[in-house]
Amino acid sequence: MKRLTVFLMAVFIFAALIAPARSQILWRGAKTMKQGSFIAMGEWYYTDFTRQYINDEWNDLPEGNSQTCWGFETMFGYAITDRLEGHLHLPIAFKSKETPTSDNSSSGIGDIYLKGRYGVLPWAKDKHGLTLTGALRLGTGDDEASPALGDGTTDFALGAIFSSAWLSQFRGHLKANYWVNGETDDDVSIGNQLKVLGKIDYNLSPGVMPFLTYIYKSQAESEFSDGSTCNPETIRHYVVFGGVWKPKKGLSVRPKVVLPLGGENGRNFSIKPVLDLWYVFGI
Repeated sequence: MKRLTVFLMAVFIFAALIAPARSQILWRGAKTMKQGSFIAMGEWYYTDFTRQYINDEWNDLPEGNSQTCWGFETMFGYAITDRLEGHLHLPIAFKSKETPTSDNSSSGIGDIYLKGRYGVLPWAKDKHGLTLTGALRLGTGDDEASPALGDGTTDFALGAIFSSAWLSQFRGHLKANYWVNGETDDDVSIGNQLKVLGKIDYNLSPGVMPFLTYIYKSQAESEFSDGSTCNPETIRHYVVFGGVWKPKKGLSVRPKVVLPLGGENGRNFSIKPVLDLWYVFGI
């Protein structure tokens, strides 16, 4: 118990110093950790929003109308049992937004997450697994910053992850989650969000595994308290190219590139480079 207390204190300090920007609940496959194991995860990312959906098509933003966001995603977790895990996300983001009349930037802690994972169908000899996930996102990000670091709402999500190995070299993943978003202090109901992900891994050699992922995401329209809408529904399609390198037991290095395939409404980026570092260790 003493070691666990020290670990959680170290987690809090470390995450508060370097942590993330926009966590989500579909990281990892269906396999859960052994009881007593810890996981530490860090992700560096960069996005530069360069396009906007106007008149039913995507157009490049005029010069001087850019928005960038970069930061670190971190997550720390503990396996309470062989099937049950608890996780903590403490986000920090660095944002900038430029318009013809202003140039603003902001940084700080975003919306903190508490997350759980439960292995309904444990990853076993047949190499199939089904894990349910749930998360509570607190409105800790400053919604009055410019650009905002959060929307000031309390949200919760449910999701599921199914993983299956084929022919000893391929592994497929099907993941989905649904966020139920709350209402802001200005009585704006943030639209709920659906995310569906399909992924294929290929075991190229011991310790090296390239992967290909397709992501569909939709965000329902936001509404004022009188029922009028303030943001239309947005839809996104992405493809992700990446790989996993395991230089030592427990450590995974995961570079990837996210490319948009299309969608409707709002702004979008042209390319998003990402680098993940995962480390799983026992007590």
